[in-house]
Amino acid sequence: MHTFKIESQHGAEHPESAAARAQNPDRIGSARDFWNYLLQLVSLGIFFGLGFALTLAAPGLRFLLGKRRSRALGAVIMQRGFLLYSWWLRTAGLFRITFAGAEDLSRLRGTIVAPNHPGLLDAVFLLGHLPRAVCVMRASLMRNPSFSGAAQLAGFITNDRGPGLIRQCREKLSAGDNLLIFPEGTRTRQYANGVNSFKHGFALAAVLTGAPIQTVFIERSGRYLGKEIKLLTAAKVPIEIRIVLGKTFRAAPGESAKDLSQRLEAYFRAQLVNTGSGIALARETTSLAGSGPSPSR
Repeated sequence: MHTFKIESQHGAEHPESAAARAQNPDRIGSARDFWNYLLQLVSLGIFFGLGFALTLAAPGLRFLLGKRRSRALGAVIMQRGFLLYSWWLRTAGLFRITFAGAEDLSRLRGTIVAPNHPGLLDAVFLLGHLPRAVCVMRASLMRNPSFSGAAQLAGFITNDRGPGLIRQCREKLSAGDNLLIFPEGTRTRQYANGVNSFKHGFALAAVLTGAPIQTVFIERSGRYLGKEIKLLTAAKVPIEIRIVLGKTFRAAPGESAKDLSQRLEAYFRAQLVNTGSGIALARETTSLAGSGPSPSR
């Protein structure tokens, strides 16, 4: 089983210190811890602050550029901005990110991309490498002032529109756009068995359009920005993120959306393990991704 090992930069941790951390893992116990926490707060400020600034600018950009050109601009801002933000997280020493299959992801067209969802920044790590990406997101996020401007500018859609959602998904896929949909609907709960129960919307879109579903596994250490974890909780850094492409699925003839959703949920549960301190692959799955993608950082 693939597991993460995070070693102290100063060698082995003293047993008493380890015991204290076990009882209070969010404790800031050294100058280094304080510096890392400060970087964490700065990174959150950058993420939410720039998102809010874009929300303020979005109406003016749509008015000046029109719907089509503003969406093209929004897609570029989103992709390049997320690549830059991922670079910052690595440079600041907060994250170590390994992406096996980024080149394969960049070649997708008209595909539903379905990853597990252990943390708030999962879309950031993926959208930087996914061309012509349209994210299907919760309606509450579309109303969030730090997310709504960029999402609307890039033409993202919400998951609360019933038949209208399926129509939009069909239009996007037919045009060659890729849909990023988290089948869990929200971030993985702390004590979930690898993943939450899957929703059926992504499977219905696949059944009705015949589009392939590219599965993606996100491994991570720790619970930072996970479900049920407070936003300002101190993180043990560096946080390890490893992204691996899984199998590609298609709806079988006569298969219902519910059956397809359950088939994919079973696949994810067979591959992912909740270690108690993160989400890890139960076995190596890089070979399932097709033509042996090479790691990208």
